[in-house]
Formats: sequence, structure tokens, C-alpha cells
Amino acid sequence: MEGVLYGCEQGLYGWKVTDCKICFEYGLYYSPVSTPADFRLLSPIVLEQALKKAGTELLEPYLHFEIYAPQEYLSRAYHDAPRYCADIVSTQIKNDEVILKGEIPARCIQEYRNDLTYFTNGQGVCLTELKGYQPATGKLICQPRRPNSRIDKVRHMFHKLA
Repeated sequence: MEGVLYGCEQGLYGWKVTDCKICFEYGLYYSPVSTPADFRLLSPIVLEQALKKAGTELLEPYLHFEIYAPQEYLSRAYHDAPRYCADIVSTQIKNDEVILKGEIPARCIQEYRNDLTYFTNGQGVCLTELKGYQPATGKLICQPRRPNSRIDKVRHMFHKLA
């Protein structure tokens, strides 16, 4: 169990694996040689191979956003949206204020917010809430794996055999 949990902490790309059920169906145990530590070391590697075969999909969080800004900045806010992978779903004008609603990957929102604040001279406000998760777009972002010398040695041996 510890090995599986350790493997899930890093997944294939360095991101935590969630929302899955893992069941090992087969394993060999040789009483005089095998130890529980052997299974703890091997489990993350077996899990990694299973995730590759399963066609694991990397998801990223998406946010629903609402931008409130003076009407004179509508064109700029609307034009900049695709640069931040944002999709504007609706536009409303109330009095002299524009309200843009849409979706954006969480990785892009801070930069979009900073630009909004800059070009509206601090008059623009961006509110967000989690919308859900969608397949990651663009370049795949991998996190470095936490080193574990014992598991890395076992992984290296398996790669030499393959």
C-alpha cells in the first residue's frame, strides 16, 4: 500500500494521481527471498507502467471568471483573452461598466489579472471560482520527481532489462 501511495503522489508527470482505483491482480512471493520492502519498492514502478498503458490523461484546473471594468477597456480586455487561453462566454454592459464572463486555465489567471489591473489603472476587477478540470492544453508541464535512491536503482535495473 505504501508503494502505491508513493507512486500516486508523483504520477507519470510529477503530478498527483487522483480519482482512480488501483488493484494489483498478480504478484509472486518467494518466502526465503521476498520481503515487504521489495513490494514497496516495486509498486511505484509497476504503477507507472500501468498508467502509461492505460493512457493516463493530465487534467488542469479551469476557472470561471467575471471581469468588471470601465466600458472604455472592453476592447482591450476582450482582445487579450485568447493570449491567456481564456474563452469569453458573455459580455454585458451596465451603465458605464462592462462585465465579461468566461473560462480560463488556472495557470493563466494571475498574469491576466495583472495585465487587467495595469491597463485599467486599477479599476478592473477579476473574480474567479473553480469550474472543474479539463485536459491540459499546450506544452505538457512536468514536475521533477522527488528523488528516491532505492526506487531509482530498481527503475534503472528495469530500464536496462527492457
